[in-house]
Amino acid sequence: MNLSGRLALGVTLPVVAILLALGLIHGASWSGLGLAVGAIAVVLMIAEIIARSLSKPLAQAVEGLSRGEPATVSTASGHEIARLTAALADLSAQLGSRQNLLETTVESIRDLVVIADETGAVVVVNAAARQLFGIDAGFNSLTGVRSFECYYADGVTPMPIAESPLVRALRGEDIEALELVVKPRSGAPEVCLVANSRPLRDDAGNLRGAVSVLHDVTARRQAHAALVESEQMAQAIIRTALDAFVQTDQDGIVLDWSPQAEALTGWTRSEAVGCKVVELVVPEELRVAHRQRITRFLQETAAGGMGMRYESPSVHRDGHLFYVEVSLNALKRGDGYVVNAFVRDITQRRVAAEQLIQAQKTESLGRLTGGIAHDFNNMLTVITGTIELLADGVKDNPQLAAIAKLISDAADRGAQLTSSLLAFSRKQPLQPAETDVNELIGEVVRLLSQTLGSQIEIRTELRRDAWLAFVDRSQLSAALVNLGINARDAMPEGGTLTFATRNIQLGIPEAVTRGVERAGDHLVIEVTDTGVGISPSHLEKIFDPFFSTKEVGQGTGLGLSMVFGFVKQSGGGIEVRSEEGRGTIFRIYLPKADGVAPRADEEDEAPVRGGTETILCVEDDARIREYVTGQLESLGYKVLVAANADEALAIVRRGTAFDLLFTDIVMPGSMNGRQLAETLMAGRPAMRVLFTSGYSDGALPTQQGRSGHGIPLLTKPYRRSELARMLRRCLDLQVDFQGDPVPQPYSVLPDLERFLRENPPDKTDPRSAG
Repeated sequence: MNLSGRLALGVTLPVVAILLALGLIHGASWSGLGLAVGAIAVVLMIAEIIARSLSKPLAQAVEGLSRGEPATVSTASGHEIARLTAALADLSAQLGSRQNLLETTVESIRDLVVIADETGAVVVVNAAARQLFGIDAGFNSLTGVRSFECYYADGVTPMPIAESPLVRALRGEDIEALELVVKPRSGAPEVCLVANSRPLRDDAGNLRGAVSVLHDVTARRQAHAALVESEQMAQAIIRTALDAFVQTDQDGIVLDWSPQAEALTGWTRSEAVGCKVVELVVPEELRVAHRQRITRFLQETAAGGMGMRYESPSVHRDGHLFYVEVSLNALKRGDGYVVNAFVRDITQRRVAAEQLIQAQKTESLGRLTGGIAHDFNNMLTVITGTIELLADGVKDNPQLAAIAKLISDAADRGAQLTSSLLAFSRKQPLQPAETDVNELIGEVVRLLSQTLGSQIEIRTELRRDAWLAFVDRSQLSAALVNLGINARDAMPEGGTLTFATRNIQLGIPEAVTRGVERAGDHLVIEVTDTGVGISPSHLEKIFDPFFSTKEVGQGTGLGLSMVFGFVKQSGGGIEVRSEEGRGTIFRIYLPKADGVAPRADEEDEAPVRGGTETILCVEDDARIREYVTGQLESLGYKVLVAANADEALAIVRRGTAFDLLFTDIVMPGSMNGRQLAETLMAGRPAMRVLFTSGYSDGALPTQQGRSGHGIPLLTKPYRRSELARMLRRCLDLQVDFQGDPVPQPYSVLPDLERFLRENPPDKTDPRSAG
C-alpha cells in the first residue's frame, strides 16, 4: 500500500467507526444501513482526495532527498506536513555532511582504496589509488585497459586480472594480506602492496560490489631486504673470519657458534647452542672469575663502555688447555643484552713470547759466559799445549809424568766446562754434518750400558727409515749421554730408559710451537724414562742455566741448558713432557740432512805430521803467539809472526812469501782476521787460510752449507796434534779426507761477514783479544 492509501485509510477509519456507532444506537434497519454505506463511500472518496493532497509533497521531498537535494514542502500543505518536511530537510543536511566527511576521509587515506559495484565499475577511488593505478570513477576493473602491470609477491610472476584482489572479492571471496607488486608502465618505480579485499552485500545478502584497501610496504620490504643482505654479509664475514665468533645472551647462554668456534673448541654448533659457554670452554677453576668479568663488562656497557679485550686459558672438548684472546662487545636487546665475542687462539704466540724471553735470558748470560769462556780458552790453549811438551820431557820419570797427566786432565775438564758454557750461550763452534743418528744412538747405548748399572734397562725403538740429521755428531752424542745420566738419577730404584727415532714434517705452526728454526723435514729423537717425573714448578726452569735439583756439589746445573743451547744452535728444537710419578720424555727435533752419512773420521789415529812451508801467524795475545810459534817451529814450519793485521800487511808489502795465513778471527785494531784474509786474497787468489778462535759467536752458522764447504776453523783450546792435522788438511789436499772440496778463502767470506757484523770488535774491550 502506497503513502496516499495509508493516509486515506487513516482518515476513513474514524468516520466509519462513528457511523456504525450511530446506526447501532438508532436501531438497525436496511434503510439506515444503506444510508450508512453511502455515507462511507462518500467519506472514502473525500479521504482519498485529502491523502493525495498530503502525500504528493512528501513524495516530492523524499525523491529530492534521494538525489541529494534539500527536502522542501510548500507551507500550504499543512502544519504537520511542514514539520515532517523540516525533519526530512534536517536529516538531508546531516546525511550530506556525513557523506562529505566520508569522501574526505577516504580521499585522505594514505593506503589505496578502490570500491567497485557488482558490475566491476569503480565507484570510489582515492587519491593514492588514482596516482598509482591511473584510474578514475567509472573505470571497469574487469574490462578496462590498465596502465600498470600486476605481479605476485616475487615481482616476476604476472598476476591475471581474474586473480586480482578486487575481482576475487567481486566473486565473494575475503582476501587477507595478499602481497603483490605493481609496476607502472610509465617507468615509475615498482611498488610492493599488501591487499585486503571484501565483498559488499545489502540487507538481503545480495552482492552489491566490493572494496579493496592496499597498503604500500615498499619501504618495509626494502628495509627487510637490506637487513637480510646485511645479516648475510655479517654471517659471511663471521664464516670467513680467522677468529671464532660466539654470541651469548647476558646469562651466557650460547645463541650463535661459528665454524671457527667449532674447530677451536671441538664443540659443534648444535651441541653448543643453548648451553652455557662457561661450562663448555672455561676451566672449572676460572669460572667464578669469568662470571665476575662478564658482570663487570655489562655494567660498564650500561654506563657507556665500548667493549673489553682480555687473554685467558681455555679448555678444549678433549680436555687440553690452550690460550685465547677474547674481544667483547654488547648490544641492547629488549630488557637485556646480546654479547658478541671474537676469540683468537694465541697459544703459539704465547709460546713464541716465552721462547723470546728464554732467548733473551740466554743471550744476556751468554754474553757473560762467552767472555769468560773466551779468556779461559786462551789460557787453556797455552796450558794444554805446553803440558804436552812437559809430559814428553818427563816421560821417563813416573812421578813427574803422573803430575803432568793430572795437569793435562784438569785442563781437559776446564775445556769441557768452557764448551758447556759456550753451548749454553749457543756460541760454540759446531761442525755439523750428515749424521746417522740411529748408529750414533747405538754407540751411546753401549757407553751408557756400562755406566748406568744393571738396575736400568735400556731399550731402543729406532725407525729403519729414519732420516739422516744435519748436526754436530760429537755434541749430539754428549747431549744424549747427558739426558741418559739425568734419567738414571730420576730412577733411583731402577727403571727403563728408551731411545727412539722417527721422521716428522713440521708446518709453520708446528715449527713455532716446538721452537724449531724453520718448517720442513726433521728427525725426532725421543728419550723416555720411567722415573719420578718433574714437578710443574721445576718443569718451567729445567733449561735455565745453573738450575739444578741435585744437592750442592752433585751437579753444575749446566747439563740441560747445554743440551738446550746445542739443539737451538743446530737449528732444531727441544720439548719436555713430564708428570710426577709417571716419568719424563724429551723430544729433540733436528733438521734433516741432504745426502748420505760420511765415513768415520780416521785421522785422529794418524801420526802427527809437520812440514817445511812458511806460515804467516797473526795472533794478538802474546802468550798464545809465543806458544803457537813454538809449536809451528817444532813441526818444522817457518813462521812469520804478526801481532795484528797492520803488522801482517807490512810483512806482505815487503814481498815476503808465505804458503798459509793462520789468523785469529777477532782481533783489535783497524782490521779483523776476516778483513785481513779478504785483503790478502785480492792479490793472492790461491792463498790458503786457517782461522782460529776461542769464541766464534756465530762464525759457524747452523746452515752454513754441507760438509767441506764451511769455515776452516781450529777452535781453542787445541793440542799440537790438532794443529798439525788442520795445517796439513789446508796445505796438502785439494779435497779433504771425506772427498769434499777444501774451502778456499772466498767460500768463507759470507759466513765471516755475518759473524763480524753481529760481533764487531771492541777496541776498548780486553776480551776482544784473540
